[in-house]
Amino acid sequence: MKIATVKKVIRETERIKTFILDLETRAMPGQFGMFWIPGVDEKPMSLSYINGSMGFTVLKMGPFSSKMHEVKEGDRIGVRGPMGRGFKLKGERIILVGGGVGVAPLAPLAEKAADQGMEVTAIIGAMTAKELLFVDRIRNAGAEVWLATDDGTAGIKGFTTDVLRELLAGDTYDQCYTCGPEIMMVKVMDQTREKGIPTQVSLHRYFKCGVGLCGQCAMDDTGFRVCKEGPCFRDKDMEKTKEFGRYWRDATSRRIPLGGKK
Repeated sequence: MKIATVKKVIRETERIKTFILDLETRAMPGQFGMFWIPGVDEKPMSLSYINGSMGFTVLKMGPFSSKMHEVKEGDRIGVRGPMGRGFKLKGERIILVGGGVGVAPLAPLAEKAADQGMEVTAIIGAMTAKELLFVDRIRNAGAEVWLATDDGTAGIKGFTTDVLRELLAGDTYDQCYTCGPEIMMVKVMDQTREKGIPTQVSLHRYFKCGVGLCGQCAMDDTGFRVCKEGPCFRDKDMEKTKEFGRYWRDATSRRIPLGGKK
């Protein structure tokens, strides 16, 4: 583990902050780090900045993330990473679908794809306009950006999958990448499967060790360890597991239904 100093704290939205560290990294889009607040806990976070200084983005929703939101510039935290398997860029025309803080690993992916000369389309969704994440950043990378909000305050009133359906009705892409609520990603895969578009998803599970030893994040049927074989998976991988879109497990391995497929 390395001890890093927080160089900069960026308030992205009312509930989301980005933390830039004095730690240099050359990670792959989609990889994660394990971040430790002394005396509190250690949790995994997707890397939202991977070229130069490491950065990660946190939605305030539980005890650890609330404590992280109290961290200030100059404070020190523990870091392990980058870890896991990231996204693999393929093709010439790609589409990204991100919901909420799930946009965090897609932003560096959009930047890397644009640097490689790819044509990038991005669909970004949130509950309301004030919670949209990294819209200008992804647009400034050269991507065509579409927005969707639950309340209609930006873009269409609806979901990212509504926008995706409209785009796929008249166009196609070489690869799709998605991160966000798991139910959203299941619906993205349903649509891209119909169109024959290969899709990569970034999963969230409860991590303890982060390096594939403890088995806490192993998925039913396949044994895929999300921290090691993932967190980024191909659609073909997800079709082999019965838990994707249905449930995940908490710290005690108890099944937590996601409200998706039964």
